[in-house]
Amino acid sequence: MNRWKYLLFIVACLSQIGCAALLTEQVYVLIDRPVSEKATFNGEIYSLPERADVRKVVLLGSGKIRNIEIHVRDKRNQWEPAKKIPGGIEFPFEIPLIAETDAVKIIKHSMTGAGRIEAVQFYTVADKGN
Repeated sequence: MNRWKYLLFIVACLSQIGCAALLTEQVYVLIDRPVSEKATFNGEIYSLPERADVRKVVLLGSGKIRNIEIHVRDKRNQWEPAKKIPGGIEFPFEIPLIAETDAVKIIKHSMTGAGRIEAVQFYTVADKGN
């Protein structure tokens, strides 16, 4: 019976430590590499020169847009859906992500609004040692 008490105590402690780590505020750092833009038939592709651990994407632009989808390129160079934003957005607009990628594709569906995306910024999480 004592073993179960110890086991429950250890599980409770570990869950508290895990929750504290999740609730710690993240410090984001801009990935300072050039971002290239390419228009395709079904969206705009914003690319970094190499893969990075992307935790947030910030869309910069003017006006308002609506009904967009965000896809990220995976290790096999396939596009994976990441976020769907059906409502209207105003700039700047932050999109939280957890992806190791070198590109983001933004698909604008019909009736996207009167705005336009002018730049995309990629952010990662700052190292705790810095």
